[in-house]
Parts: sequence; structure tokens; C-alpha cells
Amino acid sequence: MPRPRLPGAPRELSRQYIQPQPLIDGLSRDEDKTKEMLAICKLITWLDGYANLSCVDPLKIEKTMRLCGDDVQGILGRIKDDVYAIGRLPRESERVVRLAKIVNVSRFLFFVFAVLAIALFLLASQIAPRLFSNPSYSLLTLVIIVVVFNANVIVYVFSGRRLSLAVKEFFEGSRDRAKPERRRVKDAAQALIDKLASRIKSAGTEPGGYRFTLLDSSYAHVRVTKEGGSYTAVVNLGAR
Repeated sequence: MPRPRLPGAPRELSRQYIQPQPLIDGLSRDEDKTKEMLAICKLITWLDGYANLSCVDPLKIEKTMRLCGDDVQGILGRIKDDVYAIGRLPRESERVVRLAKIVNVSRFLFFVFAVLAIALFLLASQIAPRLFSNPSYSLLTLVIIVVVFNANVIVYVFSGRRLSLAVKEFFEGSRDRAKPERRRVKDAAQALIDKLASRIKSAGTEPGGYRFTLLDSSYAHVRVTKEGGSYTAVVNLGAR
């Protein structure tokens, strides 16, 4: 899906495997189960968002699903194309595309100006050491660097907010779009809710430790614990 640039990109992490002792091995399995259930909570929130046209970076979904078992990954694998199809919808808006380009350019300039400022500072200190040792000159150079750098930061932040608003407005006017894809994504969110309930029951833990946020409270086997602009919910083991 788009980044807003339409949206972002993940970074892979690697870790060495250390052979655990029996007691530590048991603790490791419990920790892995907890991490998986917390990851499922995030995935439920994100999929519900896609079903209601509120999208995160799909690469976050792909990264998080790696913490889960094959059954959860299988559910997400079946709706991967639907997620990207929903996420690509804002590309049809000229305003969104234009703002995304501005954000990309300002992001690039953010790093360019930072490197350029350091380079100019070092170069000036070598070419004109006497002039550069003048406190007034040093202060003026620092002020110029700070002003240029902060100006680009302001452009980046302002453009990013305008882009987010443009994407939100586009989706608000596109409620009838991608209905089959959104239906399948919602069904996948329901399947994850059921998987989470099974894991919580199997672990013998309390559902209250595994909350997720919903924009739509019509799912089965959930109990809403807080209402507002969205719903905070937990799985309802008694409803199964």
C-alpha cells in the first residue's frame, strides 16, 4: 500500500539463538505466547482500521504477523491483496499524490540540509580559521544553519499533516469503495479475535490484559470496555 507517502517501510531485526536451560525455556515459551497475543491485538486493530478505511503502513502488518503462528499468518496471507488494494485507493486523488510528493521531497531535504550544514561548518573552519574563530561569525553561521534546518522541518511537519488530512477526507468520501475487499478484511479481523480468544483460554490468563481498539463494535465474541471516538475492547470468553 501507499505510504502516506502512502505509508512507510519496515526494518528487519535479527537475533542470535541461545540454547536455554529447562526453566528458562519454560519462561521463554510463556513470553513468546504473550508477545504473540499482544501482536494479534495490534493486528485486530489494524485490520479493523482497513475495514473502516483507516489505514496504517501495511508493512507494519507484515512485520508484526511474523510474531504469530502459522494459523494467524495464513489468515493474513489470504487478505494481503485486499489490504494493499484498500491502501492504494488514495492514489486516485491528485491532491493526495501532490502532497505525498512534497512530503517525500522535504524528507529528503531534511537529511541533505543536515549533512550540508555540517559539511559547510567544517569546510569554513578549514578555509578561514581566523575568520571562523570570530565569535560573531560563528554565531551567524550557527543561526543560518538552524534557520534553514528548522524551516525544512516546519515544511515537512506541515505537509505531513496536510497529507494525513487529505487522505482522511478522501476516505470519508469513499465509503462505498472496495466493499468486497473491506468485507474480507473484516472477516479476517473476526478470525483473529477468535484466535486470540482461543489462545487466552489455553493460556489460562485474563482477557483484560489483551485490549485492542475498534472503529466498529459489531464483532462477535468481544466486550467493549470503553467508548469514545473508537472502542476499546477485549475478547468475551463467555460468549463462545
